[in-house]
Amino acid sequence: MFLDKKKTKFFKRTFSFKIAFIMLIFVAVSSRTYIAQAATSSVSQLKIVGSQLCDSTGKAIQLKGMSSHGLQWYGDYMNYDSMKYLRDNWGVNVVRAAMYTDQGGYISNPTTTKAKVKEIVQAAIDLNMYVIIDWHILNDGNPNTYKEQSKSFFKEMATTYGNHPNVIYEICNEPNGSTTWANDIKPYAQYIIPAIRAIDPDNIIIVGTSTWSQDVDTAANSPLSYSNIMYACHFYAGTHGQSLRDKIDYAMAKGIAVFVTEWGTSDASGNGGPYIDASQQWIDYMANKKISWVNWSLCDKSEAASALKPGDSKTGGWIDSDLTTSGLFVKKNIGGSTSTTIATTDTKTNTSNSSVEVMYTIANDWGSGSTINVTIKNNGTTAINGWTLSWTQPVNQSNGSMWNATYSTSGSSISVKNMSYNAVIAANGGTQTFGFNINYNGLNTKPISLTLNGISCKIK
Repeated sequence: MFLDKKKTKFFKRTFSFKIAFIMLIFVAVSSRTYIAQAATSSVSQLKIVGSQLCDSTGKAIQLKGMSSHGLQWYGDYMNYDSMKYLRDNWGVNVVRAAMYTDQGGYISNPTTTKAKVKEIVQAAIDLNMYVIIDWHILNDGNPNTYKEQSKSFFKEMATTYGNHPNVIYEICNEPNGSTTWANDIKPYAQYIIPAIRAIDPDNIIIVGTSTWSQDVDTAANSPLSYSNIMYACHFYAGTHGQSLRDKIDYAMAKGIAVFVTEWGTSDASGNGGPYIDASQQWIDYMANKKISWVNWSLCDKSEAASALKPGDSKTGGWIDSDLTTSGLFVKKNIGGSTSTTIATTDTKTNTSNSSVEVMYTIANDWGSGSTINVTIKNNGTTAINGWTLSWTQPVNQSNGSMWNATYSTSGSSISVKNMSYNAVIAANGGTQTFGFNINYNGLNTKPISLTLNGISCKIK
């Protein structure tokens, strides 16, 4: 009996020691896990000081990151694992959840779409990243089309996440068509912003601008009166150049803050390019102005603007060979390392800013319209094989017939493309000429700047 008691006591002591040892290991492992998680510091409360996005101390900062494509199509590419990989390997500190309203998005499928937004927002909070909740109007054009649904949605987002400094609200992606700042966008913002501010008094709110979020200059002439407001400007490097940067300069000089919540290395369609040289001009410009930006887009869609190749992993782990040329360029410029050389010559041409001249001549003017002749001269040493000349057309002008070229428009942007018989502009002074008619009211003004294949050129 005594021996049995000794055995029992020995067993209890041995068992207790084993339990204590196991608990000690568990605590040690738990402690290491906690320290690793805590290594990434919490995000700062953002605020606007003058025309600049700043941290809580008032120091100017630049956020750089990636946007999802439409969540209803490519939402699987934005998740905790992919976001963590972007943060740790690319240096991304902000992501954007592009929640389309139309085209099978929130309006027709609110439950699933909203659940995906919440997944992304919570992941950003857990990863100590910023996240833009994007009410992605596009085909609907006017933000007032679904303003009641927008108000309800943003009230819910503010109630759920408004106490987290990670959250940024983008209340209308790209107003377009006949939508104007004065008649449509500003009144919409004045309806939505108070609903958010009643719940979340200080997180950043971004407001889109007219002409697919290009007319920040118009917004600057009649800004909103609330605090911590920014204005969206979007560009695609193959379509938009110096004239849009001039608008941003004007807007910031007037005292409003600009956030490039969407930009691409392609043209405005998402295809064409990538225009690496033109994109680098934009990257350098935004760095100099400390303008925060988000690139379109993290997906494997077969278009030039996509960061990933078709069939790539949805959860990160991408090596350089998994990335498109655009993806490699964006990764490098956010802060990720790459051993792959990125071609700096834009698609179709290796023209530089000094090698191309454009002569834009008003050949005939009858008071309400005129005939324009345009001559492109290549002073470079290499022939240009295929060309697209782009500029921003004044709002008081509309195009008529065109000869020796074809054109397309996107809002106020016009892109003129060669015909099959005049695609080549010979080196060392070769020229090609086209012409067109315009109608106008008021002044007949020339373009401020033009780009040839995405590269700024001289105007004569």
